[in-house]
Amino acid sequence: MARYYRHPQPFRFHNANGNPITSWADWEAVYETNQGHFVPHRSAYSIARFMLEHGGDKYLSARVSQLLREPTVFHHAIPELEIRFDAYGKGRFHDLGMYGEGKYSGKSLFVGVEAKVDEPFGDVVKDVYARAMARRGAGVSTKLPDRIEDLLAVHFPTKPPGMWDTRYQLLYATAGTLAAGMDSSILYIIVFRTPAYDPEVGRENERDFTDFMRQTGATDLKGDGTARAYKMTLDGKDLYCVYDHYDL
Repeated sequence: MARYYRHPQPFRFHNANGNPITSWADWEAVYETNQGHFVPHRSAYSIARFMLEHGGDKYLSARVSQLLREPTVFHHAIPELEIRFDAYGKGRFHDLGMYGEGKYSGKSLFVGVEAKVDEPFGDVVKDVYARAMARRGAGVSTKLPDRIEDLLAVHFPTKPPGMWDTRYQLLYATAGTLAAGMDSSILYIIVFRTPAYDPEVGRENERDFTDFMRQTGATDLKGDGTARAYKMTLDGKDLYCVYDHYDL
């Protein structure tokens, strides 16, 4: 039976407790326990400015519609959204989690937005794993080695040697996007070129992203000249990954 388009409710932001975000102060309050994270021209501040002052929801809707080849409608978005993806503890924190659906298919959609200026994707997997194993060897109870081993098994079934040199943040960002459990899943990395942006670090980050995509065997969708787009399959589920830039 065909699904018919339903007129969407107005797009809205709210925090993890369901309280509406209607102003800059509301968004900043999301970081009240971590004020050092909300700094002008850096990533958390920039995603707030992008969404509140630059029509970020419309920009992302247009990009996602192009990627999925279907008009998409976003219903709501949650800054600092945690999604658990395994049984080992704290989940993946998305800078912004966006929920919506395909306009005609009605397929549910989740976009996990990772905001960057020139912040790196964390340490490489082998270093994170080595530190975790050292802590375990010193008698500290930690499940991090188990988490990493499970993530590696899902992302790299052929065990390429280069998997240990990929960035750990990308390893769990993809898992934490799929764990939203929607019909369509997109990890959307958006790099804000603010006055604090370092082009050389930005190029290194993009190389880390493309290397991770190559190591996982993701299909290069080529993008449109300003954004890179890939499609990977994890545990039988499709995941789109986008690397985009925006001057802010």
